[in-house]
Amino acid sequence: MSPTPLLLPGQAASPPGPADMTMMYVLHHAFRRDVQDFARAAAATPPGDRARWSRLGSRWQLFTHELHQHHTKEDEILWPLLLERVRAAGDTEAERVLHEMEAEHAVLDPLLAAASAAFERLSAGEDDRAYDLLRDTLGELGTVLGHHLGHEESAAIEILQRYVGGDEWHELERTRFRTKQTLAEARWFVPWALKGLPAEAEHRVLTLAGPPLRIINAVSKRRFRAQEQEAFGFPEA
Repeated sequence: MSPTPLLLPGQAASPPGPADMTMMYVLHHAFRRDVQDFARAAAATPPGDRARWSRLGSRWQLFTHELHQHHTKEDEILWPLLLERVRAAGDTEAERVLHEMEAEHAVLDPLLAAASAAFERLSAGEDDRAYDLLRDTLGELGTVLGHHLGHEESAAIEILQRYVGGDEWHELERTRFRTKQTLAEARWFVPWALKGLPAEAEHRVLTLAGPPLRIINAVSKRRFRAQEQEAFGFPEA
């Protein structure tokens, strides 16, 4: 039986099929949420508040690390797998979509680099143009990333559901997509991924994850929330 597709706030689509895309959608939710939080924090932080910019810059590095890992795995594993199958099937429309996915990743990279540089300059007190540059870049990033994630959800995932079986996707997630983490990394990643999810979605994720990750979340979420408030300057919604 195919899993019930998960549809989270901000998500463009949830194509039905045999593959359980729950964790893909949870990560997309986290990426959208983080960009919104950074834009909100940047608008509320004075240019000369070097301590706040330093904390935001450190948190930005965690966000970009997760986003880069996610996109690298898609570029190196998922898109080549799907391209091979759609070419064998003569599915030229699906092939076009998959090339668009790769191109959209490339458009994101300079925006992420520009924001990283602006955070560094603001942390160092070099706020001549960095403040306006960062706010403009975060606004553009929100638009471009939102378009890419929506395009992936509505078009690329539909292709995946046609060309990858449920058991195969589960094995790919387990062996190729899941990153080995230290306990310290997991204590940040788990509450980060769950932050802001509707209660029923959080319950679904923790049920899928199993007892070890439920324990990690239980013992880590209070500290994570305190760290988020310290970085962003406002409590978790």
